[in-house]
Amino acid sequence: MSYKEPYTEELRVNFLKYMSKAFQLLPKMEKPRIFDLGCGSGLPTIELANLTNGDIIAIDIDQVLLDKLNEKIKIRNLSNRIKTKRMDFLKNDFPDNYFDLVWEAGVVQIIGFKESFNACRRILKARGYFVLGQAIKAMEKNHKLLAKCGFDLIKQFNWPEGCWWTDYYEPLERKIKDIREGKEDPNLLENIKAIEAEISWIKANPNEIDCAYYILQKK
Repeated sequence: MSYKEPYTEELRVNFLKYMSKAFQLLPKMEKPRIFDLGCGSGLPTIELANLTNGDIIAIDIDQVLLDKLNEKIKIRNLSNRIKTKRMDFLKNDFPDNYFDLVWEAGVVQIIGFKESFNACRRILKARGYFVLGQAIKAMEKNHKLLAKCGFDLIKQFNWPEGCWWTDYYEPLERKIKDIREGKEDPNLLENIKAIEAEISWIKANPNEIDCAYYILQKK
């Protein structure tokens, strides 16, 4: 998804309500140590800080996005609870059995399911939790890996069908139209042609990105 664009972050706020619902499915954890995998510009990271009193380590490979997150952390006085690091997750050097919770949204599909599951299992404490926000179709293809990699699927929370279109791509398409017609600042979207191609693909494959949160527990 085109989340590096300035305007799209405003739209992705619409999905935080699903994140909050998924978090409520977890048991209460007192001051958990949380790992935010592929934090991007930090919308989920800040939401995790709002939802819990835990400490968070947030990583990404894009320093530009980490810089944006660091600005948010500073503005909200969260430097004592959130630390960021530019890192390739599969080369991480965190200790074994270190985190209570790993949170991710869409990154595992890029890194590789099996590799990510194994890496997460290593850094999670015994009976720790791993929450994935993933396309349902992608997870269906990799469902058998869960048990093989040492996880139990505790709960699955599906996002409303079609919400990616109604909450994100439809308003994004309208914004592009306004920019094309000179009604909006063209700097709102830096890569219009790429986004238009993405929207065309979504229209042709409307069910490919229906998502769910998967609550996994380390065996």
